[in-house]
Amino acid sequence: MILRKFILGASLVVVVGLTGCSQDSTSPEITASGNQFEVSNPDDPLLDDGSGNELVVGSDLALPSDWPAGVPTPTGTLIAVSIIDDRTAVATWSVTGDVFEVQQDFLGEFNPSFEVGPLADLSSATIKVFGAIGNGFDITISATLGEQSTAPGEITLLVNPSI
Repeated sequence: MILRKFILGASLVVVVGLTGCSQDSTSPEITASGNQFEVSNPDDPLLDDGSGNELVVGSDLALPSDWPAGVPTPTGTLIAVSIIDDRTAVATWSVTGDVFEVQQDFLGEFNPSFEVGPLADLSSATIKVFGAIGNGFDITISATLGEQSTAPGEITLLVNPSI
């Protein structure tokens, strides 16, 4: 379960990184099927996998109104979000300053009904991962350093129903 979350979170980070690269308007249409997102218009922030799952990628997105109720969000600029259903979602925020400090501040926003703790087996020097379980949710919170020391870091939330 944790490995699946890590892979999904890592996939989102890769998608965000790839879509952040500029493309000219003459780029060919890219199609996909199954669980791969497709790009039909490089200027459109909406990616669709053909199975009804959508991922919105941009530089300053608004949190969708169907974000899972009771799940807090970190301070930062929302750059990618995908809502699967009312209990399943993934989103990434760009964070300036010390991303690990912002993550620690954010962890304090979970109400006492959540059990919050580090997931050391998924963490490294450049990524710190925590889990928050409560209110019917199993949430993975990862903070990743920017590619360069001056680049913003990212905080990704992977929200799943708890089992």
